Amino acid sequence: MKPWLIEHQQRLSQQFSQHILPHAILITGVKGAGKLSLAQWLIKLLACQKPTQIQGEPLRACGQCKTCLLERSNTLPDHLNLIAEKTSLGVDEVRYANSFLQKTAQLGTYKTVLIAHSELMTIAAANALLKTLEEPTDNSIIVLLTDDIERLLPTIVSRTRVLNIRPVVGQALMKNLAETEGSALTSLESNVTVNQHAGFVNLTQLPELTDQVVNEEFQHFKQTYIGFLYHQQGESLLLQQVLSNEHSLRWLEQITVGLQRENLLNATDSVPKPIKLNSQVLNQLYKVIINGCKVIKSYPQANKQFVCEQLIISISDVMAANSTLIKN
Repeated sequence: MKPWLIEHQQRLSQQFSQHILPHAILITGVKGAGKLSLAQWLIKLLACQKPTQIQGEPLRACGQCKTCLLERSNTLPDHLNLIAEKTSLGVDEVRYANSFLQKTAQLGTYKTVLIAHSELMTIAAANALLKTLEEPTDNSIIVLLTDDIERLLPTIVSRTRVLNIRPVVGQALMKNLAETEGSALTSLESNVTVNQHAGFVNLTQLPELTDQVVNEEFQHFKQTYIGFLYHQQGESLLLQQVLSNEHSLRWLEQITVGLQRENLLNATDSVPKPIKLNSQVLNQLYKVIINGCKVIKSYPQANKQFVCEQLIISISDVMAANSTLIKN
């Protein structure tokens, strides 16, 4: 378990012991924060017939009782995972979960439902869930996870206990990752392109810091994007990568911000380094990228390919319009 989750485990353990757990818990944070790990720990604890605790540590499922064994094999009758079909979670699935929670637990004390990507609920599904949140059944716990809490209805958020996963940043984050991820992080340290010396290490970069494949994809994407900016070549390749990689829009923003930070660092460096893109151009690029991301987030049904095509064209237009400001 990641170090920054222990505080949440301790608080939930205390609430469990005192029988005051909220009926609905919303765990929010960026990808890699450990939301699913925290949720699974809690669901296992709720299912267990003989929870254990080492002094000073959170409660844990024993892992040996009947319900623990059933939970491990994904056959526990008192738990339900709601999984989105393609890009949305429909009303029928939520209605089934509501019906599931109305029944008494067969083996343990609690009935639990986990909604891993709650932001994918349709409006109808969210409204159906609201009825259960407003009138919860006894000994039922709903755990919702989201990478983007802003995409949830405010009425859903207001009726849940929100746990916002906010780990440390900078060198402290790298230290925590080294302790928990071990060799996975060590093998990447030589490839990490964030400005650690400037504290530019945050949770949004966890996938690149802890997954070798994602890190390699990031390096390739960065090379393609910067090559496109400098030489106005490879437009179709950049578009293909933007469309095919779930991290691409975040990477566009991250790389652009990184280039801007390099500019700021060079401005105060006694030995300036060569720069090809100045702050004015990078600010314009950043605004274009942010606007494109807002369209995709605000309109889930938007044609992503069309939006991304327009985004690449807008980036190209910025570079063309500011060609005289690009340093050689």
